[in-house]
Amino acid sequence: MSHNHNEEEWIVLVDEDGQEYRYSLERALEVEDKKYVILIPETQENEAEEEAHVFRVETDENDEEILVDVEDEELEKIQELLEEESLDGDFLDDDEDEDFLDDEDEDFEKDEDRE
Repeated sequence: MSHNHNEEEWIVLVDEDGQEYRYSLERALEVEDKKYVILIPETQENEAEEEAHVFRVETDENDEEILVDVEDEELEKIQELLEEESLDGDFLDDDEDEDFLDDEDEDFEKDEDRE
């Protein structure tokens, strides 16, 4: 699956070393009252197989949304949900994905230290 984007459609994540990574929002979903996003990196390591990253959306002490790495258990639950939806054909509309995040054009800081 190919993703073509305008400059303003990218989500830029910055790691703790200040390195920037550009992603497109593939999907937003909620599992057990937690919000998650599935992001597709701009640079794919293997063009034959699309890479995706899953993050949990949390709010920091400044009431700003941050993206946090998910635990293996969370990833398994998300994968189960996606498999069920693919069997049922029950996917979110693109409009619902866009409404999920307040402003997807804003830079998010990736917080790998949070548990």
